[in-house]
Parts: sequence; C-alpha cells; structure tokens
Amino acid sequence: MKRRVRIAGIGTSHPGFRPWHRGSLARAVQAGRRCLADARRRPADVGLLIHAGVTRDHHVCEPANAAYIQHRLGINVEFQGARTLSFDLGNGGCGMLDAAHILCALLQEGNVRAGMVTASEGNADWRGKGKPPCPDSGAAVLLELSPRPGTGFGSFAFHARSEHADMATTVVSLAEPRGRLLTRRDPGLAERWLEMAGPVVDDVLRRDGLNRDQVDRVIPAQISPGFLARLPGAIGIPAGRVCDFSADLPDTLSTSAFLALEREWRLRPPVTGQTILLLAFGSGLTAAAAAYHY
Repeated sequence: MKRRVRIAGIGTSHPGFRPWHRGSLARAVQAGRRCLADARRRPADVGLLIHAGVTRDHHVCEPANAAYIQHRLGINVEFQGARTLSFDLGNGGCGMLDAAHILCALLQEGNVRAGMVTASEGNADWRGKGKPPCPDSGAAVLLELSPRPGTGFGSFAFHARSEHADMATTVVSLAEPRGRLLTRRDPGLAERWLEMAGPVVDDVLRRDGLNRDQVDRVIPAQISPGFLARLPGAIGIPAGRVCDFSADLPDTLSTSAFLALEREWRLRPPVTGQTILLLAFGSGLTAAAAAYHY
C-alpha cells in the first residue's frame, strides 16, 4: 500500500488583505511564502510547483505564471544544483484539487520529495473598469509523503458534465487596449453544481471505503450563502458538518476551498482520526471531491 501524501503547510492571501503589490502573481507569492513558513521548509526543498489560478496579470498565458512564481519565491532558480519543474494547470474552480491529485501521484512514485500547489486570483487591469470577476486572493499548500501511516489524502473524484459547459465561461475580449476579462455564469449554474455534488461525494466515499457517518467535516468552495444552505441536502451530510464561512468569505474561484480549509484549521485544529472532504466546483462543468485523513 502506497504511503499517503499530507499537507505539510498551508498559506493564504485573503480577499480583505491589501498587499503592497497588486495582482495575481503578488497574491500567489505571498501565499507561497506563508506556506513555506508554515511548513518550516526552505524554497530549495520544493521539487515541483503547479499553479492553478485563472485570472492573471495583464492576461499573460506564456510564459507560465508558475515560472514567475517560482522565480519570485527563489525556488531553485540557478542553473547549477537542484532543479524544480513548474507549470500551470487550468481547471477553473477545481484547479487546486486537480493539481494536488497530480502531485500526490508524483510524490508516491518517488519523482519528487516535496511539491507546492498555488492558485491566485487578481487582475490589476480591472481598476476603473467595473467589478472584477472575483475578489483578489491567493492560496498555497506544500505536499509531501506523510511520516505517519493513514494520514493524508485518500481518494479523489472528478465528475464532468460537458453538455453544460457553456453555463460558465471566461474569455478575454480584445475590444479594448490590453484586453478585458469577461465572465458569464448562467442563472441555473448553482442548480447544476448541486446536482453533481451528491454523485461526486458518493464516488469519493466509495473509493475510500467510507460512509457518511465517518466524515467529520465537509469543506466546500464558498460559492454563495444560498448554495451552501442547500449543499447539505444535496450530499446527504448534516449542515452542522458542512463548513459555511460565506458570510464573510466570498467565492474566490480557484482558491476558495483552500481558503476555507485554512480557516477551518485555524478555528478548529484537526484531531487525529478525523476525516474531512474537500469539495470544489468549476467550469466544464466539473465537480471535484477529495478525502483527507488526520
């Protein structure tokens, strides 16, 4: 049986905080530094970096934002010595869970000893252009093989319904200088995600050999107060076990589930033997779930 992969550190840049430098890169770097400090690791310890953010400074796609983040964090940027691979992964609101899934597999195969997943949202181009698609934020987690058997990520599940892919779209319009990010969400989007939530939870519980009574906490993306009020009924888990911080933690797209995870850990430190479920929802349409064991 393969060793599980644990979260060795987590760092965030919350929507309410205003850093000296604005934009998605600044948010990712701030979260990454806090993550390294939380894990008590050096930048050189990171063997792989995956960035899963959606909105980007000046809509830059190439080079990969992960390369910029790696450089600003000082993660093995010299040609001599240790090397670190970095790349972007685009999967909307499910991007961080998707990246964690990939990194877990690479860690278990022995390809890297420790890796970081980052995501951030923030686009300085929106100043003076109306309301941005989501608040600026950043999140980062450092993953490594767990020293304790049974502790860490269990199974992952990803469900997609491509027939509804046009219900959530994001494009860059070139109708004005430097472009402008345009997002569209169908009014029925939340309803479709709720329909997908139950089956993806069923799938991850089946893969992990769990039942609902064994789930101590569900930590979902903070889509909206209305969405979270209906989520317990959709997944068959009591509301008292579903973390709802939506009163003051808005939906931040790719970072949302991990911002909620960091807050849950701060408010209620985990206890050995507990199991949580992480839930995320994205375009595609996609619903993602992961089990994590303390």
